[in-house]
Amino acid sequence: MKHHAKLLILCPFEFIGFQDLDHKIEEYLKTNQEEIVLYLVGSPITYLKVYEKILFHLYDKAQHYPTRFSVIFDTFNKQFTKNYKFDLIINLGTQLQGDFNIQLKVNHQNQQIQFSQESYKVNQFQRGANGGTFDHLHIGHKILLSLSLLAISQHLTIGITGDILLQKKKLKSFLQSYETRCRCVKEFCIMFRPDIELYFSELVEPAGPTKNGQYEVLIATQETQQSLQYINNLRKEQNLNQLEGYIVGMIENQTHQVDAKISSTQFREYIQTKNRLTEYEYLELKSQWLSVCDNLYWFESILVDYYSQPQRHYHTLRHIYDMLKQLKGAKNIQNVKLATFFHDVIYYPKIHDNEEKSCFLFQQFAQECKLDSEVISIFILQTKSHQTDVPFLPENDLSDLMIFLDADMSILESDAYPIYAQDIRMEYSHFPDKEYKIGRIAVLQKFLQSKIFNLRSEEKARKNIQEEIEILQQWVV
Repeated sequence: MKHHAKLLILCPFEFIGFQDLDHKIEEYLKTNQEEIVLYLVGSPITYLKVYEKILFHLYDKAQHYPTRFSVIFDTFNKQFTKNYKFDLIINLGTQLQGDFNIQLKVNHQNQQIQFSQESYKVNQFQRGANGGTFDHLHIGHKILLSLSLLAISQHLTIGITGDILLQKKKLKSFLQSYETRCRCVKEFCIMFRPDIELYFSELVEPAGPTKNGQYEVLIATQETQQSLQYINNLRKEQNLNQLEGYIVGMIENQTHQVDAKISSTQFREYIQTKNRLTEYEYLELKSQWLSVCDNLYWFESILVDYYSQPQRHYHTLRHIYDMLKQLKGAKNIQNVKLATFFHDVIYYPKIHDNEEKSCFLFQQFAQECKLDSEVISIFILQTKSHQTDVPFLPENDLSDLMIFLDADMSILESDAYPIYAQDIRMEYSHFPDKEYKIGRIAVLQKFLQSKIFNLRSEEKARKNIQEEIEILQQWVV
């Protein structure tokens, strides 16, 4: 299947759990789409527990893939397809039939779900609240937010943990800023249910505004349900109503044996390991970003997520970190740094327009931040050919382009070249050895024929390349 940046799947609600839909979703997830939204059309459910089972079922499938995956119901969101732009819309058919009872595949068993289950109802409460760190928004967060938005009809207060309560968090340096976490939560909530009034509160103590506000329900996970009693004790002291508690289950992460639940800590550990960055180096990288842009959301949520995708081994934030060390002498350092941050932001070894897609994403960033994108776009696109024959560029920009491209190639002269060669092989692991050998040798020979402009040791680079060619030639004949 062709790679698309944003994919919308329109699906009849009654198809949930049917084997055909399950296979279809996984088919799209396996192709490393950047974002998939599954929009379930015709949602007649009354009780929240049914929604909960559906969400757990669908998000459980998505947890094994890098794609940003969201589930949307059309119950309150009739204008969704008009308000959001997608590169491709797939309509699986939206004609509803039958009595709306559905089959959910849970733990490899088909279980019939009836809509007469006794539990809290959709829209049962006018005003509700939930809370959490919401760091690196993941599928567990999306389930909590979805059910919170379904439980209430007017207002949702979302408490987001502030810095004071995060001092003891593991890998604290990799935590997203409060502003980034707020934006990620807000974007999801507005997409899921735009008719709800949202209020965000930075939590400097566990109860936040729920200790004295006008609320009816607290939506919490099993892990945080003890907070309900704590909050109700505070409310009782002020003669306020006691909050109902809607307790949501937790989705398990089957890839972690020690910690079964999905958590943001696991995501921070993964980001550190995938990118081979210490906490100090990550803070250095963030500082480099802040030297050219104060919009942390684009760094912490967009760039970090993309550069940490599973298919990457060399083209990670480590590559960006190392490149930034090589930019001395640039005339316009902001241009060169931004080109460095964005030049590999889209990277799927199986497609051939990564540079164009990276450039397009940069242009979206530039539009939001009101930046001139022309020169930086040229820099990003030139990483496809690594040529500097851009005659219309002014002299200073042409000089900066040479520095930028040489920084991108500086790994060739590095003592870490053998690790780089191994990482590239892993990124192209979908090729059998013989096919990879032929293609890689052709690329390396092209490097040898090219002029390498300002590397400190062109001789070392050519020696490294020649040694890799000789190793490859010893492979499958």
